[in-house]
Amino acid sequence: MPTGLRKRVKDVIIILYNDNDYGEDTMKTKVDVLLHPIRMRIVQQLLLGKPLTIAQLVDALGDVPQATLYRHMNLLLKANQIEIIDTKKVKGTEERVFSVRKENLHIPDDEIETSSQEDHVRYFSVFHNHLLRQATAYLTETSPRQYKQDGFAYWNTPLHLTDEEFQELVQSMNKCIEAVIHNEPTPERVTRIFAGAFIPQNSQG
Repeated sequence: MPTGLRKRVKDVIIILYNDNDYGEDTMKTKVDVLLHPIRMRIVQQLLLGKPLTIAQLVDALGDVPQATLYRHMNLLLKANQIEIIDTKKVKGTEERVFSVRKENLHIPDDEIETSSQEDHVRYFSVFHNHLLRQATAYLTETSPRQYKQDGFAYWNTPLHLTDEEFQELVQSMNKCIEAVIHNEPTPERVTRIFAGAFIPQNSQG
């Protein structure tokens, strides 16, 4: 994602890591904390709507064991990526309510630039797999007759742009996204995942 777009659209998280890397000794950078498939799902679930308890996150994620979820929530808490905003009593037990610290989700450019090429291939693979999970859930639960009305679409379009033209495109996208990204969920609004990538190609001709 272009630097300008990545810095402005802080709510869009690309998480990419080995699912077995739980140890705190591997959490050396923000990339290590955020770029992980389970922690990506936690953060994005919290970004989708209202703050949630652990029990609500277990239900929302569906296939993440509670013990595993606790471990990743603690890592996100220690890294200051999520916060406890409330506690409430449920059947005599006190449950914490979690929210995302959106202002802390940006990954610094130097961490991105110092990751290896192999790391970035793995990162993109996990991002793609997460997107496939989201699309598959929608496609298998929704009639094709509903796709157009819901706005479901995907595409791949080559664009021939100078660097200046490309930056103009990025800026125009920023403006469009910034105009709606802070909309709060309401019964009238449909949550739609906006995902994208710019993949430069070798010049030809």
